[in-house]
Amino acid sequence: MNDSRAVIAALLRKQIPERMGVNEHFWPFIRENAWAAQGMPDQVSFEEYFDLDLASAHWYSPPGPRPDLVATLEEKAEWKMTRGAWGDITKTWLAKAGTPEHVGFAVTAETWRREFREAFLAIDPTTGVDFAEIKANADRIRDRGRFLTYSFMFVFEWARKVVGDVVMLESLLLEPEFIHDFNRVFTDKFLQFYQRLFAEVGLPDGIHWYEDLGYTQSAFCSPACHRELILPYHREIVGFFKSHGLPVIMHTCGDFRPHLPAIVEAGVDCIQAMEAKTGMNVVELARDWKDKLCFMGNLDVRASRRRCWTRCGA
Repeated sequence: MNDSRAVIAALLRKQIPERMGVNEHFWPFIRENAWAAQGMPDQVSFEEYFDLDLASAHWYSPPGPRPDLVATLEEKAEWKMTRGAWGDITKTWLAKAGTPEHVGFAVTAETWRREFREAFLAIDPTTGVDFAEIKANADRIRDRGRFLTYSFMFVFEWARKVVGDVVMLESLLLEPEFIHDFNRVFTDKFLQFYQRLFAEVGLPDGIHWYEDLGYTQSAFCSPACHRELILPYHREIVGFFKSHGLPVIMHTCGDFRPHLPAIVEAGVDCIQAMEAKTGMNVVELARDWKDKLCFMGNLDVRASRRRCWTRCGA
């Protein structure tokens, strides 16, 4: 069993294939800012170049509610500062790879209700989506025998993106009704979009979603908080995908071990990336979760040699 699609499908069923799967996710601008000068071809995908087993045909981001806010606020030779359709301000590098710096945010519980919520509700979640292009991407991935996924960030990540870590974490404790409403509105948008995508393009082999629940020292919130405010929406979106027979891979950075029971309860099949530098260890995780989860990653990025693979915890 060397076919990429079959290898990943077996791993997600908690079976041991003839070889482990190979996968990595790259920030797109690493090619133009670094690897092109080192010889990586311009028109070759990361999946083709590194012979990866997984490939995503589409990354979904719902349209922002306030396009009137979008603007470039400042630009220098090395970076630029922009404002998005949520009023969020970010500073990004122009000549090298790196995570954006979050400078400011406009959404709070009050402004959500007054300035953003109704505008977001009114937006068609498929605005700007080219279904023909997604289908062409999906057909290309399938023709090459790779495991086809659709990808997105979900409610916790979107709250961090548009509300900001400080206000979002404070709101988890002080304004749970705001968090519930935010998550409800976003979940409905995602359900609407994927119903339409499945109808227009068809089903993938699985879902690869992104939801960073932790940082280097710990999880961002307590398990009790997660269960009350996040798990209901995780369970709902995963349940929707499972109703279509799709396995679900969940990416989350940081140390998210306190949330593993809820992640399993939500129906997730595989966790990634299990950052070694946060103290996560796949051998220890497998002792408790090998019958319930597949494991992807757990490489130490501090090591000089880097490689990423998918492995089952059996």
